[in-house]
Amino acid sequence: MTSHLPAILVLCSLACVLLALALWLWSSARRQQARQAVQSTLERSLEIRREQHAGEPLHLSHPMAPALARPAQPGPQGLRRLKQLLRYRAWGVAPRTLALLAAAALALALLAALQGGALLGLMLLALCLLLGAFGIWLRVSRRRAKMLLQLPAFLDNLVRLLSIGNSLHAAFQFAGSNVPQPLGGALAEVSAGLNVSPDLGQAMAQLERTWGLPEFGLLAAVFRMSTRYGGRADMVLERVSSYIRDRQSAERELRAMSAEVRMSAWILALLPIVVGGMIMLLNQGYFLRMWNDAMGQKLVFAAAGLQVFGSLLMYRLARLR
Repeated sequence: MTSHLPAILVLCSLACVLLALALWLWSSARRQQARQAVQSTLERSLEIRREQHAGEPLHLSHPMAPALARPAQPGPQGLRRLKQLLRYRAWGVAPRTLALLAAAALALALLAALQGGALLGLMLLALCLLLGAFGIWLRVSRRRAKMLLQLPAFLDNLVRLLSIGNSLHAAFQFAGSNVPQPLGGALAEVSAGLNVSPDLGQAMAQLERTWGLPEFGLLAAVFRMSTRYGGRADMVLERVSSYIRDRQSAERELRAMSAEVRMSAWILALLPIVVGGMIMLLNQGYFLRMWNDAMGQKLVFAAAGLQVFGSLLMYRLARLR
């Protein structure tokens, strides 16, 4: 038991760090929800006062209107940069779910450390983190694909609203109010940001940094040019919508042609992991006997390295662009 004490202390410290990060994400989400609720209430109040006093300026129509013009107080700079770097807002995962998954992974790592030593526990923890990162990447990829499918319909609605005489900001807010998730949530964030800064191009550029979609950057450039220099934004947006539809059609054809290659890559990449996991679960004595041998550990590390290299190679071969 004393030989496993350093591993237990390391895993407990990692558990504390992950739980602290999960609690910070949860508190940040609660603060954002509360801020959005207050902002929506103020917007409804200002809309009612605007209808009652049509000729009165917005900044005098409500005593709390300046609160909408003040940006939210930023949190710690390091945590904000980490959140932007990881693109946490694009995950669509509740902080409570992340905390539960982290606790389950740490429990499995502690059990493995007690059975096979500190190194095995750290390897299992690294495997859990790798699988978690893969799951988050897969979820974000699916959400991005769904957003791209919803984007042309939103642009068509935006073009129709612009063609009947609405301003760009009003048309954007009207068109984004009826868009389903996940694109609707992203557009709602942009609409909420317009109450602080009226620059629609800057808000779309921030959305591009959050989701990593170049189509949002293209829309940001269109909105920025239309705001600064004017012109027919509806015609440009109509062409952008046609371009996105043509690109999606070409990507669907390419995916259909490469379906066999991608399925083979998935099977070849997951088969060794599934077989190794089944052996570790069903015959622990066989694996521990190999793990406690020096040459067996070298073979396990070599197999893990070859598995990672082969998975990356097959991913690169199956990723056709």
